[in-house]
Amino acid sequence: MSGGFKKGKLNPYQKTAIQTASKEELVLLLYNGAIKYTTNAIDFLNNKNLPDASKNICRAQAIIVELLNSLNFEIGGEIAKNLEYLYSVMVDNLTVANFEHVKEPLELNLRILDKLRTAWEGVLAQVKPAAVNK
Repeated sequence: MSGGFKKGKLNPYQKTAIQTASKEELVLLLYNGAIKYTTNAIDFLNNKNLPDASKNICRAQAIIVELLNSLNFEIGGEIAKNLEYLYSVMVDNLTVANFEHVKEPLELNLRILDKLRTAWEGVLAQVKPAAVNK
């Protein structure tokens, strides 16, 4: 389940992908990471492996907190406020899942993250052609 991560370290491909990514691509990488760790946590909860479930919940939570902290309310306006609310709900869901060892809040987060990722992929599709045409 490590997906290329060994003891918290990135493999060379992942490191290069992160170092060369645009800000927009980094957001997509963060969404993908949150989805991966949330999915792992659900699998570990299903297998009654609480220590590994907790580790993955904490990793997903760190990513969501990073997304929350990176919001720019001056530029983002109403969208940033809406994202702040969604990220806060997801952090709360992760906390509940971690303390109560339940997967339902994680499943809700996956639905939210999937919609956000799909929307962000749409943003990237519009940004990339614009960057190429400059």
